[in-house]
Amino acid sequence: MHLTVFDVDGTLVDSDEFDGQLYAAAVRDVLGVEVDCTWSRYSNVTDSGILDEILYEHSVSADRLEIHAQVRREFVRLTQRYVARHATALREIPGAKALLDMLRSHHSVAVAVATGGWRETAELKLRGIGLDPDGFPLATSSDSSDRCAIIRLAERRALNGQVAKCRTYFGDGEWDKKAAADLNYAFVAVGGNVAHHAVVPDLSDHAAILAHLGV
Repeated sequence: MHLTVFDVDGTLVDSDEFDGQLYAAAVRDVLGVEVDCTWSRYSNVTDSGILDEILYEHSVSADRLEIHAQVRREFVRLTQRYVARHATALREIPGAKALLDMLRSHHSVAVAVATGGWRETAELKLRGIGLDPDGFPLATSSDSSDRCAIIRLAERRALNGQVAKCRTYFGDGEWDKKAAADLNYAFVAVGGNVAHHAVVPDLSDHAAILAHLGV
């Protein structure tokens, strides 16, 4: 069995243009503090992980669970409003849906999605490009603030007790590459943001991707 795990933003869905800005706006609306949208200074580049670090940096002593809930609700609200107002906001990374559909039909491949985003916005984005989030195992920042833990959970849900001979993670950020290395996954970089020996510009060249996977 070859396990293939996909990130969402920038990997399956072309949502980077608005996602970070709306997250920063949600944090600013609730806490009145700014977010570093380069993301490089945060050790856990996930919705809940970044918020944990912001609360620590600003010595916020209020109920952190409640603050997480408030920021999450505001981020979901802002994302829903943005998508409703912009008909082309949710664009598929070319080839994404067809690739997942093909891999899910392959007898020797297990497919999962693991994202640093919260579940509500991840599901909204996946549905926006025609993917049913209930149609495959999904793990999100609603499950954990740690990206490696999110990927491990997606793996357990996808394999359901089976053993993977090979494991590959598709992502578009340096944090994706690091998590793959930490978990001993092969890594395929999607787009041009990450320097790596295995890179695809998008997900449209299925033959090249299958060659990377060796299936």
